[in-house]
Amino acid sequence: MAQTLVAVFNSYDDAQAAAGRLEADGIARSDLNIHARDDVRADLPAQGFAGTTDNGTPRDVTVGRSPGETEGGAMARIEHFFKNLFGDEDGPEDAGHYREAVRRGGAVLAVDVADESRVDAIRSVLSGAGAIDIDQRVTQWKSAGYAGYDAAAPVYSADEIAAERQRFNVVKEELEVGKREVQTGGVRVYSRVTETPVSESVNLREEHATIERRAVDRPATAADLKEGFVEIKETAEQPVVAKTARVVEEVVVGKEASERTETIQDTVRGTEVEVERVEGREGLVENDTLGKKPV
Repeated sequence: MAQTLVAVFNSYDDAQAAAGRLEADGIARSDLNIHARDDVRADLPAQGFAGTTDNGTPRDVTVGRSPGETEGGAMARIEHFFKNLFGDEDGPEDAGHYREAVRRGGAVLAVDVADESRVDAIRSVLSGAGAIDIDQRVTQWKSAGYAGYDAAAPVYSADEIAAERQRFNVVKEELEVGKREVQTGGVRVYSRVTETPVSESVNLREEHATIERRAVDRPATAADLKEGFVEIKETAEQPVVAKTARVVEEVVVGKEASERTETIQDTVRGTEVEVERVEGREGLVENDTLGKKPV
């Protein structure tokens, strides 16, 4: 079943950018219509976003005033669009909120959708392009005195639009804990030759020749008259030193890993935006905290 999706944007440029995204996503130009006041919309590009009426004649994507037309006439044409979309002027309250958005300088993008299966995808594109939450915006208006759309109320001036668009950012810090590897030290192992004095005792044996002469008195025999000799060798033991190297210990170098859990304690900062209603004083007209006159 064919239906029309309506999205509100803060400005004509935002609405036009959203229409560009939808066209790139396959939505026909003839199904895209932007409605905004002429005094707040940018000049249309050469190609623009143009649709056609039932009889095939071109229609502008904006409902604004023609050359020489009064602002009231331009708003009357916008009223005509909303009447066609939502029905009689006594239609639902939501219809007045969309009218109020245009009165305050916003823009409305209407998308004619013939394929119901594409509705969710189109809504996602509109949201991603910056479509505002009309209910949330109405809540903000009501906090500043808005009681409902008044067709007789004058349109917002450029200064009033700029004042209402002032933003107070709500900031929230997030704590991100990561980890990095750092060098905490280490072990360096050297191998070098050392010399240590040692002392060992050894018993050495020596043999020496001895000569002993003894006086005798006996008759000589023929054997005593023979020549001969005897050789006695002297010996002595000397120390012999030999060294043998033996491995008596091994030093194995390596590393082992362990894990520990560390809890990080820190403080994150943020900002909160508080809206305070300021009551007016009789006889005085003052700008409110956003710099605009009370509605």
